[in-house]
Amino acid sequence: MTSRVVAVLLIMLLGSSTAVAPASAQTVDPEQPSPSNTVLYFWGNDDISDCWGNFDAEGSAGSADNGYGDEVDGSDNQRLEVDITCQLKYNFDEDVFLNPTGKISIEFGIRLDHAEAESDEDEDLNITLMKGNLEVASKSFPDLAIDEDIQITWDLDVEENTTRWNLSGDEPRIRFTISKVGWDSSGTPCEGVLQVLKCGGSFRLYYANNQDGMRSQIQFPIVDAPEIVEDEEPEEDGMIPGVGSLPGFGLFSGLGALALASAARRTRLSGH
Repeated sequence: MTSRVVAVLLIMLLGSSTAVAPASAQTVDPEQPSPSNTVLYFWGNDDISDCWGNFDAEGSAGSADNGYGDEVDGSDNQRLEVDITCQLKYNFDEDVFLNPTGKISIEFGIRLDHAEAESDEDEDLNITLMKGNLEVASKSFPDLAIDEDIQITWDLDVEENTTRWNLSGDEPRIRFTISKVGWDSSGTPCEGVLQVLKCGGSFRLYYANNQDGMRSQIQFPIVDAPEIVEDEEPEEDGMIPGVGSLPGFGLFSGLGALALASAARRTRLSGH
């Protein structure tokens, strides 16, 4: 009788320890990155004084209706000088992990207008990917066409410093810089103190809601967070260093002892 009770208790315990409560349905936040939501879209206002990224493809609220922003330099500096940084609109809710063998695909639609002249101060268009305030990669794009729509494409290997992006500090940012000679209304490059006509140039950044077929986005090879595997054996009291006691370990031990005692009693009785 005792052995039967022990067997029933063991079955009940095993069943309860392996049963998994049905997971409640989880709503995926479209504004947060995940393995199924990997594209960061970019938006901004008319003069690019405010530029932001959002993982929600429908998150264009507040963005320019025409689908792009223009920074126009029409002052007396005689140059097109651009330094714009677009940052994530919402902080990460949790750390983000990238496939170490994957690629980060960066795409932006732009349009430049400046004089086709050269000076020692010139800097080509540079695009920099940032992890919070840390620059992780930068690329120069020389000899870009003037006054034409240009689709920039840049595939970047995932390196050791970009496999993990911590929440509230490592959110991605993208920076655009350029310095070129401006032009005046006669089409003449701006130069010297005798320059009379107003000078300048312009930089256009297309947003994700543009009607010109330009893409402005970054696709990340996002994967699930790696599992932490404990390789240590349980101690005699059912404790695992750094983890704690195993559920039901004490009960298993007690039932095991009871089962052994019952078996020993049956052996003694059968021997008489």
